[in-house]
Amino acid sequence: MRAAPSSTRLAVTAALLSFAAGAGDAFAFVELGGVFTANMTGSLVLSGLTGRPGYGALVAGAATALAAFLAAVYAASRAAPKGPGPRWDRIRAVLVAVVVLDLAVLVLKSVSPAPGTALRLLTLAASAAAMGSQTAAARRAAGRSGVTTTFVTGTLTSLAQDAADGSSRHAAVRVGAAVMLFLGALTASGAMAVDARLGPAVAAAGTTVALLALPRRAHRTGSPDP
Repeated sequence: MRAAPSSTRLAVTAALLSFAAGAGDAFAFVELGGVFTANMTGSLVLSGLTGRPGYGALVAGAATALAAFLAAVYAASRAAPKGPGPRWDRIRAVLVAVVVLDLAVLVLKSVSPAPGTALRLLTLAASAAAMGSQTAAARRAAGRSGVTTTFVTGTLTSLAQDAADGSSRHAAVRVGAAVMLFLGALTASGAMAVDARLGPAVAAAGTTVALLALPRRAHRTGSPDP
């Protein structure tokens, strides 16, 4: 009967990763040219707004973020391959890489308060790679719960569909992920009013705490220990 504590750990991990994703997206949108690095759908929609000032820079940023995000999802998914049960050691390693990437974003932001095109795109790529890696790790950990930590529309869709089907399974963790995404953006926004570099610092802190909440190892049956 060890599944419940493990489920609690996974719910906390998902919430914290959503918090980090909200912080990362808030930083990228405010400081890196109005581009999202977690919500790729949002960036694609913004890329269609041809009348927006600085449209060329927006498209370049969105394309860079998308390429880095997809490459990171692929690399992280290979690093934490799909199996009969989550490979917590591999997932943990991917999340450590996410923290390193968030700190790299902080360092790149420290180089220049108003970065040129090359530095801005490099910072966007690092931020998007962090979010892509986190997305892959979270999906490996979540299993069939339908919880995502960077594109919450899918999570809300699963929540509504299950409600229509008369099921409340995973409802709490799904609602928690959506709320924590908002709180992450809110926290990063407030922190960036003091210093813009605190945006990626908030994201790194959220992922670091999520690492501590992650289940430690798996039983022979494939269920994780708390």
